This record gives sequence, C-alpha cells and structure tokens, in this order.
Amino acid sequence: MEDVGDPHFQEYAYRLAAKMAQRYASHPALMAFGMCNELGSGFISYSPTARERFVAWLKRRYCTLETLNHAWASHRWSRKLQSFEQVDFPIGGEVVGAPERYLDMRRFFSQELVEYMAGLKDTVNRFAPGIPVSSNHWAENPAVGFDYNHSWRRLTDFSGQGFYPGINPEDEKGIIGACFCNVHRAVENPLPDWNLEFQVGGNGGYGCPRKAMRMYAYLTYIYGSQAILAWTWRSMLGGEEQYLFGLLDHDGEPSWKLWEFRQIAEEAKLLEEKRLFPRKRQPEIAIAYSFEDLLISEYAKDYYTVSHRDQAVEAFTAAYRLNRDCALVDLREIENQYRVLILPGNAEMTPETEASIRKQLEGGATVIMTAFSAKVDENNQVFDTSLPGRLCDVFGVKVRGFDRAVTHVSAVNVGSLEKTPMKLLRRKVSIGKNGETWLDEINYHEFLELTTAQPLVEYEGAEGPFTTAISCNPYGKGKAIYVGVPADEKMLRKLLEDVCAIKPAFNGLPLGIAARALDEDKTLYVNTTREPLTFLGEGRGLFTGKEYKGQVCLPPYEVELLER
Repeated sequence: MEDVGDPHFQEYAYRLAAKMAQRYASHPALMAFGMCNELGSGFISYSPTARERFVAWLKRRYCTLETLNHAWASHRWSRKLQSFEQVDFPIGGEVVGAPERYLDMRRFFSQELVEYMAGLKDTVNRFAPGIPVSSNHWAENPAVGFDYNHSWRRLTDFSGQGFYPGINPEDEKGIIGACFCNVHRAVENPLPDWNLEFQVGGNGGYGCPRKAMRMYAYLTYIYGSQAILAWTWRSMLGGEEQYLFGLLDHDGEPSWKLWEFRQIAEEAKLLEEKRLFPRKRQPEIAIAYSFEDLLISEYAKDYYTVSHRDQAVEAFTAAYRLNRDCALVDLREIENQYRVLILPGNAEMTPETEASIRKQLEGGATVIMTAFSAKVDENNQVFDTSLPGRLCDVFGVKVRGFDRAVTHVSAVNVGSLEKTPMKLLRRKVSIGKNGETWLDEINYHEFLELTTAQPLVEYEGAEGPFTTAISCNPYGKGKAIYVGVPADEKMLRKLLEDVCAIKPAFNGLPLGIAARALDEDKTLYVNTTREPLTFLGEGRGLFTGKEYKGQVCLPPYEVELLER
C-alpha cells in the first residue's frame, strides 16, 4: 500500500489478479471481485524511484520548463528551476513546501493510485469478462486519499465502502459522516453501492445497543446500498483486530448480533418481493465535493478556518435533515442537471469548473456558493482579479475582504516573537432576516460589494460599508446565490426551503426520523435516536404487522415500513 505506483509492485499485483480472475471466473459461487483493501490509506512513499516518476509526470503535464516555472511561481524566493532534474518532493519531515508544488505532488500520487486501480479492473475484465468489480477503497483518507470523484467510472462497477458510524449511535456526527461517505462513493453512478465492510463491533467494543445495527442497515438502504457484509463474521483470534468483535464470538458461537443480522436479511427479502430493493436515489440537490479543494483548504488552515470537507458535510446535513436525496458530484464533469447545486468552499476555480457552473445555471439550477470559494486557480495561486475568481459576473458580487469576529494567531511564528493565542470576541456578528436569526455567532465573514446581485439577507453586528451576507443574481434560467460565510446546515436549510422551495419531504416529522417514500403507498421510517418518536401516519406496518390509525410511535432505533 505504500507505493502502488511502482512498476515492479504492479507487475506482481497484476499477475496475482490475473491468476485469481482466471481461477474463479467460472466458479458458481462467484458474485464479484473486490479489488484490494482500503486503497488510499497507508503512507506516501518519497523514495528516489517515486521522485523519478514524479519528474516524468511533470514533464508530461507541463512539457516545458518555462511552463512549470510559471505554474509553480518559482520566481518567488529564488526557486526557479534550471532543469526538470532539480525537482524534488516539496516535503521533508514536518516541513511542507510551496502550495503549488504540494498540490501537484498530491495530484501525482493520486493519479498513480487511480491508474493502478484502473489496471486491476482491466485485468479482471480481461480474464473474467462479465464479472462486476467493487472496492472498499479509502479515497477520503486524510493522510493519502485520491481523486475518486473524477475517476469512479474507471475504477468500479458497483461503488463500495466500509460503513463505520461507530458503536455509539448517540453520536449523530458519526452517523451523518458514514452516510456522507456512502453518497460520496456513489457520485452519479445509477447502480446501487455495496457496503463491503459493515460495522458490527468495535475495537474493544462488543457492539452497538440492541437494534442500532439494524437501524444502521436501513440508513445504508435509504442512501442506495444493495449489500452489507459484516465486518467481521467471526471474531479473530490474532492480529491487530483480535478485539474487533464480530457476529460470532471467538469460540465460533453466535452472538445476539447474528440474530439481528438475520432479521435484516429476512426483511431484505420482503423488500425484494415488493420490488423495493435496491432503492433508487432521485437527487435534486447536488453538492460539489473535490479532493483538490480539500487539499487546498487543509494546506492553508490559517486562512481556510473551515475545511472544504467540513463545509460539504454541513451541506449534506441540510439535505439529510430535510429527508432529501443528494449527490456528491465532481464539479469538472457533472452528468445530470440538478435543481440546486451547492458549492461548499470550493476554493479552486478552473476553466472546467467555471463552465460546469455556468451550464447548470443556464439549465435552470439555483447555485449556492459559500465563503472560501473561487479563491485560487488550477495552479493553487490566488487570483489577481476580483473574487469570486472567474465568476464575478455570474454571482453579481465582488468580495471586498473579510473579517473575523474572533481573533486568531497564525501557526507561523511571524517576527520571531511568541504571540498570545487570544480568543478575543471583538464583536458578535450574526445573520438574520425579518427579525429571525438564521445564523448566530459567526466568525469568518466576507464583505460583499453588489454589482448586479440583489441582497437577500443582511449581517447584524458587522462593521464597514458592506452589510449584505447573502445575495442573489439571475443568470441564464437559474439563480446564483453567494453566501458570505462558511456553510452551515441550518442556514442552508433556510435557503433550500425559503429560496429554492425545497421543503422537508415529510411534514411534521421530528428530527431524528429518516424517511423515504419507496413507492406510491409505501414509506420507510427509521428512528435514528435512543428516544421513542411519534408522528402522524396511517396504514399497516409491513415489518411489525401493526395497524396504525393516525399516529405512529417508533421505539428507539426501530424501523417501520408503512403501507397506506
């Protein structure tokens, strides 16, 4: 896993894959091939041979030294390259070099990993034609990761993942994060996805509370899963995961978790009989999620105080709580037209992504862009034009600086003197409209000069001549909304409901109930909390056999399929 781009490693890996594909291609029990385990995790190899491949990659990408020097801003600090052979990895120990070089280095390692995975799939297709492939890769891994959104078509047939919300279902953040990964792996793939690892225990934890594992299973079903494979089946006697407890105990005897898993399987048969399995997602909301935007925001944390991933999760949470499907799309190549496209701190704006945004707007979408977006070009250099870069005319605004209500200290010790990390609240800034507070106690907020846009919501408590917090500009058949603060799920829910007319899918459902209409007369309800929750409903429960006359009460972690 440390250097999958090495040609000698690949020679052996592809040879093994070919032998396995030939051996099992006609086996009657074969359903699919899983390609390796958690590719994208591990560590990055900065070996001499990896550096040589990096230099060759740069030659292919930039062709001339002049183009490379321009892309890397090498006139800064006497870094001008006299030859490609002078290139080295811009990282050593805890020191990370210039942003342009760092982004290219991570692009290089990402592309090598993608090419290796694509080679595995090609090998299986050659020796076992017609057999699908999947992978519980780890594209989101913070240490390595890779650009999955832009490459998914080449890598798998059925998108795969490990579903690990944690063994404490009270942690809503863990549940939402696991569902976020589920949707990230799907991208715009019309096929269902497979949970190739599904959490049944934890390291040192025997399992979730009773019924919570089944609740997790139905959340994966809501978000498009067709398969859940228990990790692990039997608790292992040795190795690093010997205390990651499975469905069978160490002596091979079944635990109570096995019977709960059997109930999930039996109910899946019922869903299949009713032609409700797997569930087809129908997203009207798209969230632009990007490996490169994440790298850019994580690199410059002093400025990007809220990372791209955190903003994307906030946007996802807004759709989650509205019980609306959404897609996490690649902004460079969006296949479908959406009703709403959210850009949650997409810092990089290239000609490709610019064209994609304009196309969605021309098709009638409402595009919502939040703070920290469109700050740098494809080389990770800050625009020398007004911001948002390449899109001022689209959004009808110019960003005229920013402020922070809470002061901060840079991680860089400027001036050789230690600075005091004063968390000083200089002023309270909020966003509100018609006496209603949309967002309270804001830190980072941008000053918006309106050119053609109209104000939607104002800052309260901010200093300066620019008071607009959220603006709206007509463009094509759509609307371009600029939000001067980082994404927040409550604020985005207000925008979706009040401006985009995307209301909760079900009226009167308490927070904590995840629900989807499966056909004209069947609706699935999942209580994700440890409290009993009550809501209006009428019909017959296909899972419990109960008759509901006007009111449904779901016990903690319980699931019901209600037929009117």
